Amino acid sequence: MFALLRGLAILALLLIVYAGFRYARERDPRWLRNIRVVLFSLLGIGVMFGIGLFIERLTLG
Repeated sequence: MFALLRGLAILALLLIVYAGFRYARERDPRWLRNIRVVLFSLLGIGVMFGIGLFIERLTLG
């Protein structure tokens, strides 16, 4: 599970860097929206994984 989360974080980082580079060249607000979507998606996935791990710890006792 952590390998999946790490892979998603690396993919998100690459997408953010690419969108930042494109925004610096074009000044198109679409790239800022893309960065925001990637950040919020990564935050949501991280929260879901965290809640899942917390529930798993509670059930294992």
